[in-house]
Amino acid sequence: MCQYVLQEKHPEQGAEVIAAHGVRTDSAAHMAQDFDAVRAMRPGLGKAVLHVALAFPAEEQVKLDNTVMGRIAQDYLRGMRIDPENTQWAVVRHHDKAHPHMHLVVNRVDLDGQTISDQFSRSRSVEACKRIEAEYGLIVADQVGRKQAREIGPTPAQAKASSPHEQQSADWSRARHDIGRALSYTARQVRSFDELGAELGKRGIGLELTRRKDGSPAGVVFTHEGHRVKGSQVGREYSAGNLQAGFDRPRVQEQTQSQGQQPAAGLKQAADAYALAKLAAAYAKLSQGQQRGQTPDREQDKGLSIG
Repeated sequence: MCQYVLQEKHPEQGAEVIAAHGVRTDSAAHMAQDFDAVRAMRPGLGKAVLHVALAFPAEEQVKLDNTVMGRIAQDYLRGMRIDPENTQWAVVRHHDKAHPHMHLVVNRVDLDGQTISDQFSRSRSVEACKRIEAEYGLIVADQVGRKQAREIGPTPAQAKASSPHEQQSADWSRARHDIGRALSYTARQVRSFDELGAELGKRGIGLELTRRKDGSPAGVVFTHEGHRVKGSQVGREYSAGNLQAGFDRPRVQEQTQSQGQQPAAGLKQAADAYALAKLAAAYAKLSQGQQRGQTPDREQDKGLSIG
């Protein structure tokens, strides 16, 4: 991966290191050694490298000098819940295409030896990109994607299909891909299946929901161009239960805000109150022990710490 990113075998393509943290960039060998040195703290981790290509329309070329692209890369990491100050990473700009793009390589073992989760990475990536588009005034990828979907011809699988079964399978796969793209831009922006169905309908996608006797969602199926795709077939985050869990989260946040507190402030206040209560109880035990002429044991000492 480091050889590809640095394009050592193809220097004519003009790979350009924009920024890096915790790794050397003078050669792929040195970069890989530095990644491996930290990866060794989690030897059982299979997929230890995150590789992301961040691409932009050709029209954005004038806005995207190396400084801006370096900032975007770090904003993207934060959006993925990766601390750029406590993780090894490198971002390299390639000049082999007409449109500006860069490759980001990240160690999934941070500098404390903790594994960086890859759960929900797709939805987090979409959200991070949408925030970057808004903050930097960039062209919205969702609009570009829908335009390309209208203009693009058959997929490779569709073009190679030589039987009705293969054609049906290729068409279903394309429908699944289109549904996944639409869900990645809509699922986290709505608060109910009704709202999700309305947004997907604008993209030509239907939603069918089944419920249990208690009213909880039992299953969800998406329809597109005559094909039916279960939510779990698109991605586990799009199963009926996980979608419902996502819808419910904003309501909890709103309830907290309606009570006059920001969620983070409320949690901090509760944590502070709990810590002070522990401290008061510990001092009370200590005082009682001193009155009896006793020496507090180690377990009592532990109660004095605030975590």
